[in-house]
Amino acid sequence: MKIKFLQAFNGDSILVSFKDIKGKNRNILIDGGTPRTYQRFLKAELDNLFERECIDLLIVTHIDDDHIGGIKELYQDTKFDRSFIKEVWFNSGNLLSDYFKEDRDKTREVNIIMDDQTDMSVDQGITLENSLIKEGKWKQTLIKVSEEPFLIYGSRITILSPSEIGLKKLHKKWETEIDKKVNMSNEHDDFLTPISELVERNFTQDRAVPNGSSIAILFENTEGKALLLGDSHPSVVIDSLKKLGYSDQNKLKVDVVKVSHHASKGNTKKELLSLIECEKYVISTDGSKHGLPDKEAIARIIEHNPNCKLYFNYDDYSNNLFLTEDFEKFKFEICSLSQMNYTIEL
Repeated sequence: MKIKFLQAFNGDSILVSFKDIKGKNRNILIDGGTPRTYQRFLKAELDNLFERECIDLLIVTHIDDDHIGGIKELYQDTKFDRSFIKEVWFNSGNLLSDYFKEDRDKTREVNIIMDDQTDMSVDQGITLENSLIKEGKWKQTLIKVSEEPFLIYGSRITILSPSEIGLKKLHKKWETEIDKKVNMSNEHDDFLTPISELVERNFTQDRAVPNGSSIAILFENTEGKALLLGDSHPSVVIDSLKKLGYSDQNKLKVDVVKVSHHASKGNTKKELLSLIECEKYVISTDGSKHGLPDKEAIARIIEHNPNCKLYFNYDDYSNNLFLTEDFEKFKFEICSLSQMNYTIEL
């Protein structure tokens, strides 16, 4: 199994490649990063695959622009043959309306019209939902927590988030959340604070509604296990793992964890870490927006596993993240994904 963490600016775009039971290469794309991720990185990655393989499953974890933005660009690209994409998971606004037995509303669809057509209404324009329906790859099944895994070409995908409660919150606030502007600060106010102090800080969970609706998965096969947390809320993942029988005495052993929400301090909780046994943790962000990553979140990971390996898909800020005393007290290792073609092999 190979997991490539594309440079997606302040977002996520992850390509999971594995072999099926017959030895054929299969691929799952999780998110597309920001809108400019598509032209800068993702398109070339897909073009390279197109010659010999396909995207067997596309997962859009949630509606934040740093995850869905690149997917919108992909579906605006009229020159790209999307028959290459075989199946799509996406919890759309109207899918939520159907599930909660309320009327559909076209204004809840995700607009993918080009920049020079922004004066067009949803009725006139192209939407992601319409494109997915037209292409027939979207099963329009709501993806939510389940103890029963999805089976895909000999691999298992267990959905750990979102919960029905998280989806209902998004359903009620869809219109305000789909276009909501978030804090764009790039201030990192805890980089100069030592790990030993940061781990003493109290935890307050992220309350962002879209993040509470984020898809988080456990992907596993004979090659390895990966915990890919999207922007999920830790309380939801904790509840899911406990229902699956995991505890601090019976930990989930995985080969790699993609840290939730670009290592935001509100999305990595000590209780969640206590349920997991893992050496490799990946942080996906360029550090340019939202003040992420939070060193406080990474400090919790290091306290949990002082010998952990931290993988970053951008080098610029990671070199300034830790103090000399951090390295003296803990034996963690910083790894640059740029030296590994942004890929972790299991």
